[in-house]
Amino acid sequence: MLSAVVLNLQPVTQARLPVSHGRFAYAAALELFLRRDATLARALHEARPHKPFTVSPLLDAQEREGNEFCLHPEQVYTWRLTGLINKVSEHLLAFTPDVGGVRIGDAVFSIVNVATTAEEHPEAGQDDYTALWERWGRVTPPESVTLHFLTPTTFRVGRFEQPFPLPRWVFGSLVTLWDAFAPYPIGQGLKDLMEEVIILSNWRGETRRVELGNHRTVGFTGKFTYRLAERLPEVSRLMGMLSEFAFYSGVGWHTAHGMGQTRWVRE
Repeated sequence: MLSAVVLNLQPVTQARLPVSHGRFAYAAALELFLRRDATLARALHEARPHKPFTVSPLLDAQEREGNEFCLHPEQVYTWRLTGLINKVSEHLLAFTPDVGGVRIGDAVFSIVNVATTAEEHPEAGQDDYTALWERWGRVTPPESVTLHFLTPTTFRVGRFEQPFPLPRWVFGSLVTLWDAFAPYPIGQGLKDLMEEVIILSNWRGETRRVELGNHRTVGFTGKFTYRLAERLPEVSRLMGMLSEFAFYSGVGWHTAHGMGQTRWVRE
């Protein structure tokens, strides 16, 4: 099961939060899981090399001074968690305000409400690997897809991070995550073919520095359009399916620490 839940959070008091607060958001998410299932929380923390969930930063914090956001108790902020396996999704979909408060860094929040469906919030939703696969077996293949990378995104290549969405890194990341958690894999053959024929055709973006506690990196944000160099309907369908999957999985490195939040822009 795939799930995305949106927690609307209200600060208890005036607070400040580092602009790069992904590590604090990750710790807050694990604390919520810990309240429901300590064994699962420990397994999620230790999961390697891919974690079956993503954690966003506060997606709509705007006011900032220097390298900090200023948070106000009269405002409500959006925080998003996704699950890529059944057990995680079951817990996420069971979250209610009764689970208690949330601490992200030094900021303490009460949970106003939790959205679990697209009807309740456009950033929430539920899907299934099999349904997603079968749905894309029937639709008309897209000629191109535009992905919006909302939060800084980067790719770990060897010992270094690469802050640019080359097609082989973007769709290679998505195939790797799909194969890690879906009941049946896409496989190396199709992955290799996608890397050969998907090209970046248009983009507008920028780089942003990200603090990860004891590590600093650079990620990119922006909108990037991909298309096929030749007509291959099967690959086009996979490109569309994986673009839809990115709503739940994120893209690239450290998606459990606020990075790689990605949306397909349907134009």
